[in-house]
Amino acid sequence: MDLDLVKEGTTLLEVPRSSSYTFQGRYAPFKAPVFYNPRMEFSRDLSVMALRVFVKERKPPISICDPLAGLGARGIRYANEVQNVKSVMGDLNADAIPLILKNADLNGVSSKVEVFEKDANLLLAESSEPGKRHDFIDIDPFGTPVHFLSSAVRAVKNKGILAVTATDTAPLCGVHPRACIRKYASVPLRTEYCHETALRIMIGSVVMEALKHDFGTEVLLSYSVDHYLRAFTRLTLGARRGDRAAADAGFLLHCPSCGWREKIKLNAAFDPKCSTCGGSVSRAGPLWCGQLSDPSFLDKMLNEDRSLFNTSRRIEKFLRIVREECEMPISFYVIDNLSSSLKRDVPPIKKVIESLKAKGHKATLTHFHPKAIKTTAPISDIKSAIRGI
Repeated sequence: MDLDLVKEGTTLLEVPRSSSYTFQGRYAPFKAPVFYNPRMEFSRDLSVMALRVFVKERKPPISICDPLAGLGARGIRYANEVQNVKSVMGDLNADAIPLILKNADLNGVSSKVEVFEKDANLLLAESSEPGKRHDFIDIDPFGTPVHFLSSAVRAVKNKGILAVTATDTAPLCGVHPRACIRKYASVPLRTEYCHETALRIMIGSVVMEALKHDFGTEVLLSYSVDHYLRAFTRLTLGARRGDRAAADAGFLLHCPSCGWREKIKLNAAFDPKCSTCGGSVSRAGPLWCGQLSDPSFLDKMLNEDRSLFNTSRRIEKFLRIVREECEMPISFYVIDNLSSSLKRDVPPIKKVIESLKAKGHKATLTHFHPKAIKTTAPISDIKSAIRGI
């Protein structure tokens, strides 16, 4: 296997040589003998920061499980860059195991890692007994995470974190709705804010799986960037906590004619006609309707040292926008699209936000879309603000 040496954070990694495994002239992770995606460095940096915050709240040692390890980039970075952490890593690919061990030795963390050539669900199932469970489980598959959720929930400790990634954004965003229904038992919507709907469907699948085992779910950080969705959830044992989490699940109603949207509870009846324009209403879900991130957790992440990360500048800008989005309503509005529907020139997004705030509404940028806003204002007031600029 042809290898290159790269550095992420303070961790050195031997990875497949990008020039040796290409598709249409670009490095293709799926072509390499062992999976490694350099585009996920931003995700791994954020994960290290989130784990550092979490570790400060737990008694050491902290057990981490990365059951889809590839060459071990995540698990080794956790062991190397976070104190009091022991990483359990696994991969079904026999070629991955020697490379994981080599990278562990390269960073001097061989004593802090365990490596298994095993199916991810088997590795997690073997950790499901009391005394063997993990504080932090990272499910980072190629495609959907749903195949691993049941095993992961049973293998996580009380008040532990389950971090989940999904890269099957086409089904989740409504391009392939039947695939989304099959995998997530949820109906997607192909709208301007489909990436938020997709994220909420993915989180909803975690919440529903946790409920089966009497866990309540708290979303600490979640986001949609590049080609994937990511969520860090804390699972706390207790039927009542589960009931409270279930209360934050529901459906999202959307009117394609005028852009009106509203969330409703799982058991709520709804009018199939839009209350604003009388058009037919579409429904997405079930999905997560609660907060997408926890403000206090984000504040702690912002206080973490990120100076040695290659993505440090992007991280700070990103976290500050996500922090402003906390407690904002579900969905967002793309100003370009609204301006086009009104046959108006597109106004500066900051002026739209200022106008809405002047009318007593909350409004902010969103990480989901560079030309969109989240706001407490009804769509009629947003349109009025655009007309008035």
